[in-house]
Amino acid sequence: KLKEGLMDFGDLVYYVLRLFKNRPNILKKYQQQYPFVLVDEFQDTNISQYQLIKLLSPTKTNPELTVVGDDSQAIYKFRGASVSNIINFIKDYKKARQITLKNNYRSNQTILDSAYKLIKNNDPDTLEFKLGISKNLISTKPVETQNIASLQKSQINYYLADSSEEESDHVAKQILKLSKSYKYSDFAILVRANNHSEPFVRSLVRAGIPYQFLGPGTLYKQPEVKDLIAYLRILYNLEDSPSLFRLLYMDIYSVDKKDVSLLLTFAKKINQSLFNSIEIYLSYFDVSIHRSGYEIYKQNIPLLKSETKDKLLKIYQMIIKHLGLLKTNTAGQIIYSFLEESGLLDILTNYKTESQEKVVINISNFFNKLKMFESEHEDASVFAVVDFINMSIEMGESPLISETDITSFNAVNILTVHSAKGLEFPVVFLVNLTEERFPTRYKKEIISIPEALIKEILPTGDYHIEEERRLFYVGLTRAEDQVFLSSSKFYGEGKRIRKISRFVIETLGEEIINQQLNIKKEQKSQLTIFDFKVTKQPSNQVTKLPSNHYPLHPNFSYSQLNSYKTCPLQYKYLYVLKIPTLPTASASFGTTIHKTLQNFYNEFIKNKKINKIKLIKIFKENWIPTGYSSRAHEERMKKEGEMILNNYFDKYHNSSLNILGLEKLFKIRISEDIFLSGKIDRIDKLKNNEIEIIDYKTGKKPAERELLKNMQLTIYSLAAQDKNSYNKKLADINLTFYYLQTPEKITLKKNMEDLSKTKDEIIQIVTEIRKNEFNPNPGRHCDFCSFKIICEAWK
Repeated sequence: KLKEGLMDFGDLVYYVLRLFKNRPNILKKYQQQYPFVLVDEFQDTNISQYQLIKLLSPTKTNPELTVVGDDSQAIYKFRGASVSNIINFIKDYKKARQITLKNNYRSNQTILDSAYKLIKNNDPDTLEFKLGISKNLISTKPVETQNIASLQKSQINYYLADSSEEESDHVAKQILKLSKSYKYSDFAILVRANNHSEPFVRSLVRAGIPYQFLGPGTLYKQPEVKDLIAYLRILYNLEDSPSLFRLLYMDIYSVDKKDVSLLLTFAKKINQSLFNSIEIYLSYFDVSIHRSGYEIYKQNIPLLKSETKDKLLKIYQMIIKHLGLLKTNTAGQIIYSFLEESGLLDILTNYKTESQEKVVINISNFFNKLKMFESEHEDASVFAVVDFINMSIEMGESPLISETDITSFNAVNILTVHSAKGLEFPVVFLVNLTEERFPTRYKKEIISIPEALIKEILPTGDYHIEEERRLFYVGLTRAEDQVFLSSSKFYGEGKRIRKISRFVIETLGEEIINQQLNIKKEQKSQLTIFDFKVTKQPSNQVTKLPSNHYPLHPNFSYSQLNSYKTCPLQYKYLYVLKIPTLPTASASFGTTIHKTLQNFYNEFIKNKKINKIKLIKIFKENWIPTGYSSRAHEERMKKEGEMILNNYFDKYHNSSLNILGLEKLFKIRISEDIFLSGKIDRIDKLKNNEIEIIDYKTGKKPAERELLKNMQLTIYSLAAQDKNSYNKKLADINLTFYYLQTPEKITLKKNMEDLSKTKDEIIQIVTEIRKNEFNPNPGRHCDFCSFKIICEAWK
């Protein structure tokens, strides 16, 4: 780092300390330069920073030093902050005068009293307890300045929901009710972790409530920025059909949806990318586009509207033009040209609404990032920029949306409690208040520091819970008028009732909590939000199509069912619209391994003495090179593949195997109008007339409970029982997963109850599919989805 003239944040303090200790003359210069020192937020300083303060203002010189700190707001332990610096300061600077600041100009007295009641649970590890002072804050907020809505109701409310969706909908309903007395920007939803925000985003969107997420950088996830990234990706790789699909659906083009569907069907039929299919289509109207060999596709050319043809030609010509500029122009120059030629620039420069202004600011910030990239990198081409953006997205990084004032837009603010420190809002919602969410579960440090080496004063209580309690205190005291606390009995697919956070009980008392727990079911249904009117069509909601819009195919596969379970919208893109996708490294690697083992065991059936050398040779012959991020990545995966196969051969292959079938196709009836088809990797014959159905897995082994619920193995049992395949008794069917990375072999058996449950689940999923209900299901899987560039739910 030093050779490159670079430092990280820790270096900035460390090297100054080293300089001051090794060069007294320099230290003296700065002591004279700064005779008066004021340190704000002193509770957030770490040991090194405190050492720096003591060097600049030595204890022996009676310095003009003022530090301001509140141990109740010490929430940066994870950054190395040491709340014990405050105690040490009193010991080190014995002549320091202590002034207790008790007047509070933000919150009303009810909020302050409740927060004080909470934080007292950190005794005896508080300054108040150790120094014998009082920190019970007094509100100086005049009653006349408080919002009338807050005076008419309890200023701290608690709501217990049955599900996370009910909790987030309740928050949206409360905001709608209070919006008559407050602006949307007066509301803040505070979450403990960024990924806790997703249900609340969905509920706000459904209710037509504007919001802004003020967590870590999400610039790359803004729809208008995703449009620009999609265009760069098209130029980077013309085979990137999802990105081109997004371009066609942009408002500036709005290509007819039915025509886009016809184009996708055409692409699938002729086995070409969406771009090539558009080129082939246009070649029949423009001789200059025609390529040799396109004649064979003439009979399949779709019949599209004249308006669609004109739009496609405009898009195609623009892409071709920009492809010609790749060698000479930077990504920023090409994107600016795209804005000009598409007509977007005129629209953006004549914005009339606040939401349009927000779009302009986001695009402007994206251009600033491109300019910064150009200034820091010699290569600022489309290829370099797309590589950088892809890498950033894969690592979960994205620039901040905006550095502007958080209240500049009239929108509900969603942010973490840590991000909210130093901010204030008239109405605050503290959500997801259950044990293991807030407070979070304690995670032991990977490398723990021996107590003998720790320089700070350690608390007598549970320091993790005390830190979480201080964080809760910070959340409460962000509110000026009202606080709404809420939690849910269940989150996600969990079946265990969650405990209400101890902090809620400490803040409100047992009586208030018991009132919520005793609310009757019929009373509770009146409190939940099922009746609010949707005031606008949410951007990530997929319009339901007539039930006869898509043909009701009777045949399904496990992959289709699993895709719909993961995300109905992903299913639509993949199996209804059939949008072509780029090959991925994991798919290419998995296919290579499967094909290798299939070919190896085909040879084995003929020659039982086949060896490991032959296995590796087959692997190299079957290698699929597409989808890898670089040549180095490909070579690394090749080595991993060889290692996986070597380990598998040594541990599990033996010459006594009795193989009944490889890559065996099956088709079974689930109900009168539902059939399930698939392919089994391998079937072995065992003793006592039993068989073993084998499936190879190149991914990581899931948790045991997930394995037991695995639908794929149960489907294999149904197939093996079928009279038209192996007609086996259930007790004679062994189901095995080989997790090749480990390597590990997991063998299970299924019972009739498992089969019955799986059949019911299949029927339920197919019934939902046939309703054409393809709403998105956002989650962590979005980060690995091939369609995230076109999906508005990826935020």
